[in-house]
Amino acid sequence: MSIHPSLRTKGLLAISALIAYLALTTLFVGRERSRLAAMGHEMDACRDAVSVLAPVEAALTHSLVETQKILNVSSVKAPASAVPRGQDPGLEMLNVALQTVGVRFPSTRPEIDGFRAAVGALKADGSAAHLAQVRDAQQILMSKVHGVSAMFQNRADRVAARHRQLQYSIGVFALGANVVGALASVAVIVVFFTRLANDIKRLEARASAIVGGYDGEALERTRHDEVGGLIDAVNRMQAGLRRSEREVEIARQQRFHKEKMAAVGSLASAIGHEVRNPIAAISGVAQFIASESAEDPRPQARRIQDFAQQIVKQTERISHILRQLSALTAPTSPEPVLLDLNALVRSTCGFIRYDKRFHGVEFHEDLATGLPAVTAVADHMTQVLMNLLLNAADAVEDIEDAERRRIEVSTRIVGDELHLCVGDRGRGMTPDVLARAFDEAFTTKPATRGSGVGLFICRRLIEKIDGRLELVSAPGHGTTATIRIPLHPRSTTTPI
Repeated sequence: MSIHPSLRTKGLLAISALIAYLALTTLFVGRERSRLAAMGHEMDACRDAVSVLAPVEAALTHSLVETQKILNVSSVKAPASAVPRGQDPGLEMLNVALQTVGVRFPSTRPEIDGFRAAVGALKADGSAAHLAQVRDAQQILMSKVHGVSAMFQNRADRVAARHRQLQYSIGVFALGANVVGALASVAVIVVFFTRLANDIKRLEARASAIVGGYDGEALERTRHDEVGGLIDAVNRMQAGLRRSEREVEIARQQRFHKEKMAAVGSLASAIGHEVRNPIAAISGVAQFIASESAEDPRPQARRIQDFAQQIVKQTERISHILRQLSALTAPTSPEPVLLDLNALVRSTCGFIRYDKRFHGVEFHEDLATGLPAVTAVADHMTQVLMNLLLNAADAVEDIEDAERRRIEVSTRIVGDELHLCVGDRGRGMTPDVLARAFDEAFTTKPATRGSGVGLFICRRLIEKIDGRLELVSAPGHGTTATIRIPLHPRSTTTPI
């Protein structure tokens, strides 16, 4: 399962990373400084050794010079004689200094022992030959001490060079680490707050757009923290507002339809009341004329009888239209009831064909017999069927071919569904238009002919009874709308 850190967690992680970076840098610098300190101790030790050997080397040089002087004097006066009394080349003092040297520098012990042996022989027999041996031992010892001193001096110089190089490297590393850490911190801060600011601006813009009626794609969620949750909340708010607006629009359309039908019904009732008596009188007079002229053999009487029968027929037609209008506009239950779908189709088609948009349009009804009753709201079904018929009339309006100016309405049972189909042979729809046909506020009609909510509302009304509204269309071949109503609804339908 993926873990999405919050803004607080991200901040703590960034601070922890910075602290870890500083700790690692400090640890590395501390370790290198420990190496510097060790090199310093090594240099001090080497320089201390050089400082210890320097006096001894100077004393050896002085003693060697004095010994050589004595030998020179002895060789002139008496080459084989002993060392004159009272002339000390500093051998005793040198011997004391060499004790410390022998302890601290074990590598000089063979030479020191050789020197001490020569001095002991000189003390036993102070001859010039023994003094010469002492001189030779001094030279060997001085060479050894000088070599040891030079070794420590060279080591001190090498350590000093490494010390300077390491010190320089530490300085460069510390400076580089500080610069890199600062740049990385600034980069992270800039990226973090830039992205946060951009997401907040996106949210602000989308909120303003939603208030202005935006109903497009949801805002893309690009993060999984509190801002991502806010994006989801804005998207839910957008969906909720649009859903509420659609419900309000549907309710408004339903109210408008009911008010319109109620006004038509009221007007039809008033007209029927005023027209019924004159129509009855005209029909009665026409029937009397027809009966009086039935036995008259004159040709003129036959024409009068035909005219009277036409008057009676047309008065009956007027009465039938008034009854249709009254039946269609009569108030219906807002609750789902059992409906005779064929009867509803006949009454609706009979009423709507008087609209001027249906002049010259042929109606073909293919209604299956023995249809079971369906559970639906009668007013909803009337509204849906009227909307589909008006769309079909608009589709064949500009068709010049009389055979194509035809609307077919059929009912049939397919499986466990009852299908109500309204088809035309009009212009048809392109795939792009067909894909958006049920979108809210989408229409290809002029602003004075439609608002784009008809099919959207029709589908919602049919879905209320667990049904479906489907469109099949092709450019130049017309459109067929099919209402699929389940014979056994899964849920209880409630009015909008």
